[in-house]
Amino acid sequence: MNATHTLKLQTRFNDVDMFGHINNAIYIQYFDLGKYEYFQSLSDVPFGSEPTAPVVANINVDFLAPAYITDELTVTTRIESIADSSMVMRQEITDAKGTVKCTARTVMVNIDLATGRPTTVSDPWRKKILG
Repeated sequence: MNATHTLKLQTRFNDVDMFGHINNAIYIQYFDLGKYEYFQSLSDVPFGSEPTAPVVANINVDFLAPAYITDELTVTTRIESIADSSMVMRQEITDAKGTVKCTARTVMVNIDLATGRPTTVSDPWRKKILG
């Protein structure tokens, strides 16, 4: 089973749009927090301090239900699949009642930070991700 990480989100006053719900652009920030915490939870060193790192190549977001500043939100993150130098990440934001508010499917490419070129996802990272 792939490693899964859940993070409780803190909503802020400036996350809310003129309709009183969380602005669509803010969900990407929430997903980014989830990505960072997910990868950090798998590592013994600060994320980004290794010679390679996954970067976003494509992200698709589905907005399913409005969320409000009073909602207790969490973002759940997991890797769905790993190829040679890429991986597909699935994330969802839910409220305390379990209602899914938003989902994301992100394709990430593992790059060599010195060259900026795609590189193979290392065996130690695969083992951490696959649990």
